Amino acid sequence: MENTTKHIGLTDAQFEHVTSFDPAILAEGQRFIEEEKAATQGQTLRTHWRGALFSLALSFALVMEGFDCIIGSFYGQPAFQRTFGKLQADGSYQISANDQSLIGNIGTIGNIGGLLVTGICQERFGSRKTYIGGMAWMIFVIFLIVFAKNIKMFAAANFLEQIGFGLFQTLTTAYAAEICPINLRGLLASFVNMAWGIGLVLSAGVGRASLDIDQTSNWAWRLPYCLQWVWPIPLAIFCYLAPESPWWLIRKGRFEEAEQSLRAAAAPGHYDGRDLSAYVTYMRHVDMMDRVEAKSGSFKECFTGTNRRRTEIMFGVWLIQVWGGQGITGLAVQFFEDSGLSVQGAFDVNLAINCMVILGCMITWALLPYFGRRPMYLFSLFATAACLLVIGTIAFTKITNGGRLAMAVLMILIQLLYSTSIGPLCYAISGELPNSRVRSQSIVLGRGLYCVCGFITGQLGPRFVNPTGWNLGAKSAYFWLGTNIVCTTWCYFRLPETGGFSFAELDILFANKVSTRKFKHVVIHDEVVESKPVAELEEKPTTAGEQVAHLE
Repeated sequence: MENTTKHIGLTDAQFEHVTSFDPAILAEGQRFIEEEKAATQGQTLRTHWRGALFSLALSFALVMEGFDCIIGSFYGQPAFQRTFGKLQADGSYQISANDQSLIGNIGTIGNIGGLLVTGICQERFGSRKTYIGGMAWMIFVIFLIVFAKNIKMFAAANFLEQIGFGLFQTLTTAYAAEICPINLRGLLASFVNMAWGIGLVLSAGVGRASLDIDQTSNWAWRLPYCLQWVWPIPLAIFCYLAPESPWWLIRKGRFEEAEQSLRAAAAPGHYDGRDLSAYVTYMRHVDMMDRVEAKSGSFKECFTGTNRRRTEIMFGVWLIQVWGGQGITGLAVQFFEDSGLSVQGAFDVNLAINCMVILGCMITWALLPYFGRRPMYLFSLFATAACLLVIGTIAFTKITNGGRLAMAVLMILIQLLYSTSIGPLCYAISGELPNSRVRSQSIVLGRGLYCVCGFITGQLGPRFVNPTGWNLGAKSAYFWLGTNIVCTTWCYFRLPETGGFSFAELDILFANKVSTRKFKHVVIHDEVVESKPVAELEEKPTTAGEQVAHLE
């Protein structure tokens, strides 16, 4: 039987940029990468637990963003209504729909602004300084929120707060991808989503508890916001002690500091007696490959050469987070209430839905060593489509209490599916997919598009449910099924498997324009490291264009 395995190597452009290093030193450096890939996740955790701990700790900044969702419960809190609402004819106070939209929309704009600030500052000043600066910013902004006097001041403070949240979204994902070995990238990056889920659960619990505080006092809503002050100082101190991203140090030419960063991220003694400078030289070799497509590390370079394809994939995984079908889950609590569940019971259901984010991330950690990103994405989308089809079908029948319960349970299942794949794995793919010289910029663009689409779905959601709108209710499942089918189709044809590859291997795969479904079915060679042309390893064309035709 003919051997159909394909071999690929450096393109001509890559080869010209990386021939200045000693192949023997590069080979020694590559052995570090091969050891990382061969180790189990447990072994890698034992040898790099310090780097993992730093990444996990810094990701707790996203707890603050998840907790900020408490604003949704405050719209119905008497104390908050009295402070920021308008007096009604019956003597009560209400936060108008326009004011709620103002807070939400201006927050989205602030989030996008924070993303752009991060894309510039993280590359210029490094992750540590940018993170610590962000925490100082949050201390100031929380003060403005706690002592806001009117709705306009509150909305302005929310805008400034969202700038900080946008900063942490990008920074923590990129840092997780760069601080630890290959086997931990998925675990650490996906924890960003879990940290957000922890904040969401805390907001649900604190929001419920705040109702027991004297509603004649402004502290009924101020105290929950005061809890946000718990995070900035400890996290800033932890960041000060954390090592800088070694890849950022390489890009800045600070090679000795990169060695120190690698040692600080590993267990004590892990690199003793080993030529860590060879590892740094290999990283410089990869950085030179990255320079072929991103010399200056600008936003513009995200759309040039092979980076254009990477950016498209980045956009795709973030768009799936919005349009994959998970948007229907916002109706679950309503259906439980309509089927006879008490208000307290509905609150418990809402808390359970929020807990799916945490449970799902734990399941992701268990599955990642055995399944790739691409299979988990596709399975989740297919399963979500099946749930949406059943929900939509039930909605077009005479709905009984049993039908409502069935739809609500299916919505919780959709949330769990999302939380075990699309939710956390988006962060893993976002961190490892881009060219390292435009990593933070690419994440900024993807997350920014997510925010814009989130704004759109935020306008659609109320119209699907509200009797004065389209009043579709669960029938909107067919709308989400349609967007899911589009997402699934794109995912099948355009989302490659990125897990398990080093940054150098991903560079070579994209430079050779390997088709999406063949990423795991080619043998990758770096001729400079191996000191042997790919043509000697397999009888095949050697130019980049001919390699593409051969692979097809």
